[in-house]
Amino acid sequence: MKNQSLLLPSLVASSIALALSGQAFAEESQPQDTEVISVIGARVAYANNSTDEDIKSFSAPLSSVNDLLDMMPGVNVSEGGAFGSDDWSTTITMRGFALSGSEQQLGVTIDGLPNGGSGYGGGSKANRYLLLEDTARVEVMQGTSDVGSPSLDALGGTFNYISANPNEQSGAVASVSGGDYDARKYYLRFDTGRFWNDTTTSYLSLADSSTKRWIGSGSNGDATDFHLAYKLVSELDWATITGRISYDDVDETNYNGISLAQYQENPRWDRLTWNWTGDPVEDQNFAEAWRTLRKNTFAYLRLDTRPSDSTRLVVTPYYHHMTGRGDWLPPYQVLVDGNGQAVLDADNNLQTFTRFDANGAPLLDPSQCASNDCTLASSYRHTHYGKERYGLTGRLTWDITDNNSLTAGLWTERQDRDEYRDWHSVLNPAVGPAYNHQAYWRQYDRTYVTDTLNYYVQDQWVLGDLTLNAGARKTQVDISRDDNFLGRETGSLSSDSDLLPMAGLVWALSPNWELFGGYAENFKAISDSILETDQDFGKLDAETAKNTDLGLRYLGQDLQVTAAFYHIKFDNRITFIEATAGSGIDYLGELDGQYVNVGGIKSKGFEGSLNWQVNDNWSLYGALTLNDSEYSDHSLVSAKDQQGQDTLVDLKGLELAGAPRTMAVAALSYHQGPYRGGLEAKYTDSYYGAYGNRLDGTSPVATNVDKIDAHTVLGLYAGYHLDFNGQGIKGLDLSFNISNLGDTNYLSGGSNGAYYIGVGRTVTANATLSF
Repeated sequence: MKNQSLLLPSLVASSIALALSGQAFAEESQPQDTEVISVIGARVAYANNSTDEDIKSFSAPLSSVNDLLDMMPGVNVSEGGAFGSDDWSTTITMRGFALSGSEQQLGVTIDGLPNGGSGYGGGSKANRYLLLEDTARVEVMQGTSDVGSPSLDALGGTFNYISANPNEQSGAVASVSGGDYDARKYYLRFDTGRFWNDTTTSYLSLADSSTKRWIGSGSNGDATDFHLAYKLVSELDWATITGRISYDDVDETNYNGISLAQYQENPRWDRLTWNWTGDPVEDQNFAEAWRTLRKNTFAYLRLDTRPSDSTRLVVTPYYHHMTGRGDWLPPYQVLVDGNGQAVLDADNNLQTFTRFDANGAPLLDPSQCASNDCTLASSYRHTHYGKERYGLTGRLTWDITDNNSLTAGLWTERQDRDEYRDWHSVLNPAVGPAYNHQAYWRQYDRTYVTDTLNYYVQDQWVLGDLTLNAGARKTQVDISRDDNFLGRETGSLSSDSDLLPMAGLVWALSPNWELFGGYAENFKAISDSILETDQDFGKLDAETAKNTDLGLRYLGQDLQVTAAFYHIKFDNRITFIEATAGSGIDYLGELDGQYVNVGGIKSKGFEGSLNWQVNDNWSLYGALTLNDSEYSDHSLVSAKDQQGQDTLVDLKGLELAGAPRTMAVAALSYHQGPYRGGLEAKYTDSYYGAYGNRLDGTSPVATNVDKIDAHTVLGLYAGYHLDFNGQGIKGLDLSFNISNLGDTNYLSGGSNGAYYIGVGRTVTANATLSF
């Protein structure tokens, strides 16, 4: 079994090595344009890759755009919901850094513009902005990302999602998809073709989709999504103007993270239920009450012009508006007075109850309840999110000479984020989850304001076959919090970076071979959520990372290969250390503690990828990741000694939780006339899901826990395209996809003892008409 698990990464590694050695003495192909971006990436000084149409074909039209990343070297996408239909359980990792509901260590941009964060509470991942059908590609910038990347989270790299441009000819597309779990999607797109004296193209697209949860049956929850987008590109004599606006309205049922022991008991149940029992303790896990609702509107207008023959100016103002809600079903109510204010006990703590007496009065002591005189009490808890952002990016490039160019740029943004939580009484917990829409208690109401200014400069020299660049950037972030109950500011902090240097080189060894290397210091601003605690923020430092890449690329006509080594030192990791440990779901958010800087993470490894057009019909893609991530000095976490007293243990030397050491992807694609198809496999090595501690004598020592088994997941697609010569229908395209072809049981991400179950075998089909 172990030998079979190692077969895929061994084959990928051998293919990359064979391709490199075989091409070293082969007749060299025509060099490729430096502006062309292949699946191997752009010819720049840092490791990067990009998705292409073959990779896109392995994702069903119902899939989230995030699914495109999973075949990239170094990247692992974990989604609890079929088709990425649950943001709560979605995690993306790369080189030991994570993008999840609680961790934002990787940057995300949409057409080069900031997404506003990817956290569950106030963030919006890329699938809130783009449909799979409207995505041209995703650029993956590992580690040392572009100096002008506008993100506050890019410690370990950036994902830049690029929207498709309008078509040159007018036409329309109508698409219908269906599949397992009652999945369906309707997609329409209309392209105007060229108008306004042949200077402008545009398109309008819309989609409506839904699917049930893949776990359970009946009232097991669902996800619906309505998406609308419009894009315009106008090529004028003096400038190119690009504008885009998108609207997305989603309502998702969540998936639950389970323990490793629970998974071993039943690998196809996340412990949420779909039958109402009338017992609030059981029904707090009723799937349809675990919901994520979000509405996102995002718009930008980009001006790309040349003020002179030697200068280029790109300016992009943008606007983003988000509203949303997260739902849960606590098995109790909070005691409030007639004015809706919480009633505290003698120790100044909140009081809760689970029963009403015969007169409808709360019973704080359930033992006072006679058998038939009391009614149950439970709550429907809503956390409301709102965000409004408006900002601008600008970049000016000056070609000083034929060999030297200077670029300067900035990014500025104002963000207002609102968050409040209210509690609603469930009308009759014995019958169902219907609730009183008038809240009985508003727990908190806060507004966070974040002002960001980022500016940078980069100088590039071309010295024959050697291209050198060096630059620096600086970020200034000011955050404040207003308590809307008090009507005043209750906290503020500044999170400014030092001057962050970046440098790199590309050395063209031949028309096809090039050596590249880069160094960058990255920065993650302190999050506004930290202002929820009452502590001295002056002692808290922003997280930083030092990234180094060194690699080799071969860019031939039929074969492209890249091999890169990297080293990362992540410092000042911010962790919340609890003063008291809790159990179960903390619906009230009462855990006491503070945020502290505790050590960091060291990562080193290798990433390789290969794209080979074997002949006119067959192509092969492969990716291999070898990663070694561990906690560094002073990575402290809470523990208890032999006497049960609180203490701290150091994680130094432990493997980073959630970071597989080996990942490998192999994909074979076939194209012959109207037929196409492909088979892909991804191997993920075993890894530890969490850290814990054990007693060594009288003192606790840290240890890795929850070893997640290695797994290989297969995918398959096939398609047929038929062109028509008539004036009406231009073409018909039929396709189907099967994900997790072998119906493998596996855990797909999660952390700290709560892991999400990988989606079982899923079959989808699509029919598309073009007009």
